[in-house]
Amino acid sequence: MNAKGCAVSEPHQTSVQPSYALYPYQRQVLADIIGALASSERRVLAHLPTGAGKTRVATHAACHLLNQQDDSRALAVWLAATEELCEQAAAQLAQGWSHLGRRHAYIYSHWGSRKLDLRDLKSGFLVTGLGKLRAAASHDHTLLAHLAHRVCAVIFDEAHQAVADTYSFLTEQLCSCRPPLLGLTATPGRTASPIETDYRLAEMFNRTKVSIDPRGHDSPVTYLIQNRYLAIPWFVPVRFDSSIPVENPAPGFDYATDDLDRLGSDTERTRMIAELAERAVARHPRTIVFCPSVESASECNRLLSSKGLATSVIMADTPKDYRRDIIENFKSDNREHMVMFNYGVLTAGFDAPRTRCVIIARPTTSLVLYSQMAGRALRGPRSGGNIKAEILTVADTNLPGFGSVTEAFANWEELWTNS
Repeated sequence: MNAKGCAVSEPHQTSVQPSYALYPYQRQVLADIIGALASSERRVLAHLPTGAGKTRVATHAACHLLNQQDDSRALAVWLAATEELCEQAAAQLAQGWSHLGRRHAYIYSHWGSRKLDLRDLKSGFLVTGLGKLRAAASHDHTLLAHLAHRVCAVIFDEAHQAVADTYSFLTEQLCSCRPPLLGLTATPGRTASPIETDYRLAEMFNRTKVSIDPRGHDSPVTYLIQNRYLAIPWFVPVRFDSSIPVENPAPGFDYATDDLDRLGSDTERTRMIAELAERAVARHPRTIVFCPSVESASECNRLLSSKGLATSVIMADTPKDYRRDIIENFKSDNREHMVMFNYGVLTAGFDAPRTRCVIIARPTTSLVLYSQMAGRALRGPRSGGNIKAEILTVADTNLPGFGSVTEAFANWEELWTNS
């Protein structure tokens, strides 16, 4: 607070950041991470809103931890659930180490169809998909113990997934020799109403969490918006009275795939989504639409492409090379306005700064998922994004939902209070 009791904001600078430098709030978070990892507990969760630069801050931390090692065999292991997150991490580590590294180091890629002998690695960074590492460990039962003796740090991306049984086993095995463990998340819990897994997540990280000092603002999200690191979000609920029966999920669970498929088969709902997207693409250079099913995404894409609009669709089974071409075109500086429909793909590890509108047509009870979807449009002008962003949420009148990333960010605070 300043002398008048007002929230402190930073001047709106226009200068270019030095190569791989951090913003002031990121430097504060990095210092807090390093301090926490130097303590006897050696575990910390970094809680930053979507779009605040978690990967960049964690890259600085990972480089710092590897630089501290004299062991010529030391490995920093980066765990992530999806190929997109792995690709993002590997690219950031390569860029970061080129500026921060004090010696030669390798960056090993272990996800998707990539093959790698995990017993024959030199010092550096191992970026691995969780499923890929689990499969490798199931075939080589002493692999994790072998790696554990070389691990100097473990970074778990999207750490709210860390308490899943198979993933927690991998994490605890890699951390058996007590290296620093850094978790990254925008939402330090999994469900809207805290349940056992949320408490387990807090316990895994010894209830040690660092975040952005809001400097007198009511939350880190408000601080980032008012200082133009995040876009100003305009949340617009779009009411829809669905005739499709969908069962509300039990606490701790999200909507079943069968229920989402039934929503996706509702032609009236799908037509409304396409109309929302058509109007949005006229207003915004880039629009992303999260559909409830493959059928819905495909039909929306067909409806708009038949009108000559620049539209594309991505699903889990979209061929990798084709998917990469679609995404690169969407992220390009092409002046043509574009809309991209997707189902279950672009919620994390995807950064397209020109995205100014998100349409959330996939209902969810997960604050994690909702904040990830909304966050695709929230990169602010100081980070190459937008001053404002429009978040359209299809509000099915018979289903619960959310309407604010600030709500998501602050939802689990009581779990992380050491009292």
